[in-house]
Amino acid sequence: MPTLLHFIWNHRRNRVYLWSALGISLVLLILFKFIYPYPNLVMDSYYYIRAAATNADVNAWPIGYSKFLELIGFFTHSPLALVCIQYLFLEISLLALFFTLRLFFPLGNLVSNVLFVFFFANPLLLYTGNLVMADAIFNGLSVLWIVQLLWIVYQPRPYMILTHALLLFITFTVRYNALYYPVVATLAFILSRQSIRLKLAGIILPAAMVIGFIIYTSHRMEAYCGARQFSPFGGWKLANDALYMYAHVHPDEADIVPARFRPMDTIVRRYFALSRDPGDLMQPDVFHGSPFMFGGPLMYYMYLQYGRDTAFINFQKWSRMAPLCQDYGSWLIRRYPMAFSRWFLWPNFKRYVIPPREIYMTITPFFLRPDELGPEATRWFGLTTLTVKPAYINLRLQITSIYPLLFGLIHLCFILSLLGFLFNKGWTRIGKPYNYCLLVILFLWLCDFGFSLTAAAVVMRYQIFLVILEFSCSLLFLEYIYRHADDTV
Repeated sequence: MPTLLHFIWNHRRNRVYLWSALGISLVLLILFKFIYPYPNLVMDSYYYIRAAATNADVNAWPIGYSKFLELIGFFTHSPLALVCIQYLFLEISLLALFFTLRLFFPLGNLVSNVLFVFFFANPLLLYTGNLVMADAIFNGLSVLWIVQLLWIVYQPRPYMILTHALLLFITFTVRYNALYYPVVATLAFILSRQSIRLKLAGIILPAAMVIGFIIYTSHRMEAYCGARQFSPFGGWKLANDALYMYAHVHPDEADIVPARFRPMDTIVRRYFALSRDPGDLMQPDVFHGSPFMFGGPLMYYMYLQYGRDTAFINFQKWSRMAPLCQDYGSWLIRRYPMAFSRWFLWPNFKRYVIPPREIYMTITPFFLRPDELGPEATRWFGLTTLTVKPAYINLRLQITSIYPLLFGLIHLCFILSLLGFLFNKGWTRIGKPYNYCLLVILFLWLCDFGFSLTAAAVVMRYQIFLVILEFSCSLLFLEYIYRHADDTV
């Protein structure tokens, strides 16, 4: 088996793909930046920037992206440089996946060309790279991580134990969705053809690094807000998700509520009684599935406990209350599991099938915040405006409007093509290395599906990485079905 570099450089078609991908990516990026000279900023962006500007060790969001901003800021604070680095990093990661799939699987020219267009002429990736958000970096790192796993399964090398551990660790610090990545990696190392000693090292090392990061972050959070916890965001998110259900089942009797939660619960029940909030996850809201994290009864209770603040969100107070939110949300879900399934998990499944566009459907990313967060972004990037022509804002809305349905079709195609692949006995015909690679991807998909439904309200940008894998596997399965259709007659 040749190395990836040899496979690319020693085949004329692969060299054409390589230079075409780089050329198309650069041309599209140049044209894109002529139209959209400024980056897009949403609420999360400002807090990432604040953490970078203050060299913070912890943040309400994972700290990895803020450290990335610091690293880029060591050389330049140009927003153009940041966007270029983010987008090109994502495209280079996709190049690694593209050639790995061509090396490991017998892709025909048509399938390769379709995959090439999806990877390197996809406007959604340009808009993603233009966001001062963790999305482009996380997706690029995740793509490199799955590429590394495929190589570990198919052609393992001892050095991959270290490179994989570092890659997984960095990915986890950028977004906590990677919490289940060590579980998927465990399966990959178990299936790999290497000694038990090396397999154990490959399983234990990244898990130890992630656990160490969790312990360190928990200690730093305790110093920051007085409450030992890993992610305050997780505590608030759990309570937020539970309140979607509690809007429909909250009782009039308060005596069933543990004494610790009664003050908060009283405010929550009064809120639902007066506001008549329907608790409908399918209805759009200003916080895109997180209305109780930054407003509503939980915030009001926080104000009663710690006083109001002039800042939009005082994250020291917000973080201090996160453990109570986590315990309260956990108690509600345990007490009303069926209602939680009906009012949160089922609607979230529908959001998974056709995900809301979230930040891709609003115009706020084109305007600097007028509150105290805006000047911080101005100082960091030297920005005075984010605004572009209204026609270009509408263009973004129109282009991204097709993606929720496209994602839904890709989900459906992935399931149907997988069933067709199994029906045509693909699992027994393609050999162990190929089977094992597909098994790792399928296991990753199942883990992500379960995590997505239970962790937070699904939005489109959370699905980009998995849709990339779904689309790739769908083409593999469909090509196999086409080649072997006559075998089942």
